[in-house]
Amino acid sequence: MWDKIIGQNNVIEKLINIRNSGKIAHSYIFYGIDGVGKDAVAIEFAKLINCSKPVNNNACDECPSCRQISTLSSTDFKFITALPVGKNESESNDDPIQNLKEDDYKIYLSELKEKSENNYYKINQQNANNIRISSIRQIKREIYLTNTKDKKKIFIISDADKMNLQSSNSLLKILEEPPGNSLIILTTSRINYLLPTIFGRCQKIKFDSLSINDVKNYILKVSNYSEYEALFYAGLAEGSISRCDEILKEDYLSLRETVIDLLRAIVSDKKIIISAEIKKIIGVKSKERVKQSLKIMNIWLRDAFYLKNGLEEKIINKDKIESLDKFYKSFKFDSYKIITSSEDLLKEIDINQSLELLMYRKVFEIRDLIKPHSA
Repeated sequence: MWDKIIGQNNVIEKLINIRNSGKIAHSYIFYGIDGVGKDAVAIEFAKLINCSKPVNNNACDECPSCRQISTLSSTDFKFITALPVGKNESESNDDPIQNLKEDDYKIYLSELKEKSENNYYKINQQNANNIRISSIRQIKREIYLTNTKDKKKIFIISDADKMNLQSSNSLLKILEEPPGNSLIILTTSRINYLLPTIFGRCQKIKFDSLSINDVKNYILKVSNYSEYEALFYAGLAEGSISRCDEILKEDYLSLRETVIDLLRAIVSDKKIIISAEIKKIIGVKSKERVKQSLKIMNIWLRDAFYLKNGLEEKIINKDKIESLDKFYKSFKFDSYKIITSSEDLLKEIDINQSLELLMYRKVFEIRDLIKPHSA
């Protein structure tokens, strides 16, 4: 049912109207950043289209079709994702799932089960870098078969940007002459990676980033964090549920304290403390931890700017109002320049070998951009 979807009210309304009009296109591209519910909405839309007894524009979740689609196993529904190379390395016409090596097959089933239980879960299988042409050929074989009475053949291609040129061209042939009782939905966070010819054949539906309140409410449902703590994590999630799920696995509340201590040490020019806090941030050479520390720093400085300008409703660190108040009253700083330099630094982390040098570079930048009011 649609109440399983987080946010995306405009998209849901649009899809309900499409379904009720009876003018469902042969193919759609659902696009937007990772973790905003593209797959989840596509699965729910598939259920609604083939539901035997929908109620108030919702799939019933009880009929055989709904139950089968919910488990991602239906004769009229197929969920396609990237796969590792199979036992037969040639791109044959064999069933791509059955062709997987034994260990890969077990992992695939486990990942698919996770996806069926949580449609926001991002399937992550090692060496599954491409949507294989055998998967597209399987669509071609099945899409023209006789479907169950009054049901559509529905195919969801998740992370469709992972199709290589062969796979893309094979799909294009299907899109050029799709049977009337079929629907193909491509989901992607990198729409520019799709062939222009595929882009032109599909209806496009854009998914917006989730609001911070949507993510905060999700966190409150799945964790024991307080409202203020949930708001902080929602700020780091940047409108993505999959990113949020990853962030919730780490103790970024403690990292926030380290980042704040680092800022205080920088503006006080306490070199020994600066060195100690940088070591805490880098940890075991974790690039992700360094990235999050820079994001936390940006959020802190942005919050200080909001507080200074009477925009308290926008503040993420609401449990740190007193510290923020003291910070902005004690120092003058150009938050825009600091945040911009942090964002530039974020792009370098994956290609730079020395996290420590990056952090020290950031320290020198901040030292030049934050000054006591008396200075």
